[in-house]
Amino acid sequence: MIMKKYIGLSIIALSMTLVSCNDFLDTLPDNRTEANTEEKIQKLLVSAYPTHDHMAFTEYGSDNVDDMGANNPNTERFLDEIYTWTDVTETDNQDPESYWMDLYQCVETANMALEGIEKMGGAVTPSLKEAQAEALLCRAYAHFMLVNVFAMHYNASDPDALGISYVTETEKELNPKYERETVHENYKHIEEDLEAALPYVGDSYYTVPKYHFNKNAAYAFACRFYLYYEKYDKVIEFANKVLGSNPASMLRDWDVLDTMPDGSDYQQTPTTNHVIDATLTCNLLLLTSYSGQGLYFGGFSVWHRYSHCEYIGQMETISALGRLWGGDYTSFAMQVKRYSGSNMNAWSQWRMPFLFEYTDPVAQIGYRHTVYNAFTGDEVLLNRAEAFVMLGDYNRAIADLQVWIRNTSKQKSYTLTLDHVNEFMNGLTYAYDDANGTPKADIYSSLKKHLHPKFSIDAEGSSQENLIQLVLAARRYETLHEGKRWFDIKRWGIEIPRRVMNAAGNPDHIDDWLTVDDPRRAIQIPQKVREAGYMPNPRPTIDNSGESAVKHL
Repeated sequence: MIMKKYIGLSIIALSMTLVSCNDFLDTLPDNRTEANTEEKIQKLLVSAYPTHDHMAFTEYGSDNVDDMGANNPNTERFLDEIYTWTDVTETDNQDPESYWMDLYQCVETANMALEGIEKMGGAVTPSLKEAQAEALLCRAYAHFMLVNVFAMHYNASDPDALGISYVTETEKELNPKYERETVHENYKHIEEDLEAALPYVGDSYYTVPKYHFNKNAAYAFACRFYLYYEKYDKVIEFANKVLGSNPASMLRDWDVLDTMPDGSDYQQTPTTNHVIDATLTCNLLLLTSYSGQGLYFGGFSVWHRYSHCEYIGQMETISALGRLWGGDYTSFAMQVKRYSGSNMNAWSQWRMPFLFEYTDPVAQIGYRHTVYNAFTGDEVLLNRAEAFVMLGDYNRAIADLQVWIRNTSKQKSYTLTLDHVNEFMNGLTYAYDDANGTPKADIYSSLKKHLHPKFSIDAEGSSQENLIQLVLAARRYETLHEGKRWFDIKRWGIEIPRRVMNAAGNPDHIDDWLTVDDPRRAIQIPQKVREAGYMPNPRPTIDNSGESAVKHL
């Protein structure tokens, strides 16, 4: 059995040094205020949603970026650390510590609301039932993100894998102790909160429902959770609730984005404002955060050393997927912004706004912000397609994928067949294989990568594996720049290199590999929390013989 360590939530959720002005985004709750009326509880829950995000350290940790080389000086130590899977020591509003602290503050807020409802006699009115459901969903979501960021992915065959602390009560003493549970225990608690919340989730008291766990957002969360939990019938059940009888009506209208003028490189408007429009049916839950993601992958992305470069766009993501229907990057409904320069290039799509809050207009200093989609109808459709594949229902998976392709590309009459999928995928070589098919023997890549999940799938080259490859490629495009690719890398055991490009933008050499069971797939517990006695995630070390070993630091 795993060892259990304890730590007080007062350390887990300690105040951050980079706090930001409360009047720009939702104000954090005052713990001294008693949640003793419906109105107070409803207002309190506004602060149960995270205002920091994982997008920078999971996107730069994924295979969606390459190193454009040391001759490109446009980087910062924070980006250097997350790109190289180094335990983060730099302080940044987008670092793992900020995200950890913020999520546990969300947990504390949700628990405060739940306890307030109990003190009022329980959820006896319709609005209190909805508030209770929202609090449970916020608590479940915060823990879901914590365990999927700071632990290895759920493995049904490993009940002892180290998870995080699942907290269900507010702090009532100076230094309470909390166990670090297993991933299995975390998932069980998340499911319990979801099951308790879903029958009562509603939208009646929300002013702007898309910034709360409205019904469709709650079902989308359940859909993703059960996909990760390998309960595919439930994935389909909750996806059906979102998509209804006309899935295309719940998807993004990419064609509209293609008609929009470029606008400002700095703000990326009007495109990004449309992507986050709360009136769009595709946007299920919008979150605000202290984030420079809109800058990193917006009009100034060309300047960054770590880039979603032309090579990745051509060989792995945009053009690579477009070749399925005989196209390239121009065959997608949304424009691809392509930048090039000396020892630098970038392909991006403007999906998140870059917003700046001036705390001192004279000195021109303040905080970066963005708004992003936590859940979309498009992701729900692809999750359902994956569930159909895992259940062997290939016809329905093909139908969902065809809806997605027709919506996302300019090929509105394109007909996808299983034969075409097999022909296309089997015509590709696996990334990083040499001419003899030896894995990790070459530097070059393709859309198709070897999969090493902890659950069983059919052999490479089979219809099932080929369909999974297509689903992963579609989801990779769908969530580009949002950091969600990292979770598919973990779930599917995808190995990725740290590849350095030459001046021409082509692969030159590999510095490191993230292997199948590399413990760095679990982001390290923040340093301050470890220093307080919390068990860290193991890290690889090299012994005297040069062999790799794993130990708890």
